[in-house]
Amino acid sequence: MTDFYKKALKAYYETEKEKAHNTALINPTPAGLRDLFVYQMEKSTHASDRDTFEQFLGFSYEKNAVNKIKAEIDKFRPIVNFLKDKSDLTEIKRLNALAVLLNYPNRPFTKFSHLQKKIAEVKESENEEVIENPAASYNVVVPESPENDETETNVEEKTPETVNEPVVFDKIAVVSEEIPKKSRRNNHFKKIGIVGILSILILISVFMNIKNLTAKDCMVWKEEKYVAVDCKEVVNSFTATAVPKDDQLIKEFRKLKVDTKTLFFDKKGNPKIWYIKNPNGTLEFYNKPGLQPETGKTLKPVSRYIIQEYVLNENK
Repeated sequence: MTDFYKKALKAYYETEKEKAHNTALINPTPAGLRDLFVYQMEKSTHASDRDTFEQFLGFSYEKNAVNKIKAEIDKFRPIVNFLKDKSDLTEIKRLNALAVLLNYPNRPFTKFSHLQKKIAEVKESENEEVIENPAASYNVVVPESPENDETETNVEEKTPETVNEPVVFDKIAVVSEEIPKKSRRNNHFKKIGIVGILSILILISVFMNIKNLTAKDCMVWKEEKYVAVDCKEVVNSFTATAVPKDDQLIKEFRKLKVDTKTLFFDKKGNPKIWYIKNPNGTLEFYNKPGLQPETGKTLKPVSRYIIQEYVLNENK
């Protein structure tokens, strides 16, 4: 199953890399992956990501512990070599860290394993060939229910013993002839009703799985903010690149126009504005830390020098 996990992550990496919205993935380096790892942790909503962080780096995640994280750059080197096909990854903690970097939906490894088990069970129940390459199903999400799995297994183990006992069939045959026709008719209708309900439930389950497999939510950067779009929709294909939808970024992340009235720091002196310099020497300002949407470069916190040189001097 570990090999399947690696194949799934590698396939997802190739897909994300082709979108060309993040230079850290297009040409991975230890420093670039470290910065991307910090960014993904800051916006993560996965409860397991903090455990992955602690197992991978050896200390608990703290949002503002930038210097401590920067010192761990060498731990990202094996991941770079794996993505460039120079070496293999064998440790689960590194594979889980790569899953966080890619924002892989079916992380960590324990969730991925359970998902593949569910897919195999569905295929076996439909007498179809079991998927041998789980990389093709990395967007399928199946609820975890280990207790139900155990129950179903026990039923399957006991069924052959019951069927192979001829005495049981004899008893059923004798009793069935003594049952009045009206009672047998009612039982017949009950069976039809049960089959109908089960059929509806199966159809709903199949529909939800197909929906999870095909429906993808994406977003694109438009002027000053992210906008949600259908992943199949082509939006300014030469200038805008669709990326996986992030509700928090859509709601909160904005490009700003600043002037001498802008509040650059809070009462404690912490920056409230982040910036990045364009090749032409002008600055772009944003209200949140993270990556510049079009280049993937990390935004920097504003400083008093930047304010003096690029805001106050320009407004004289």
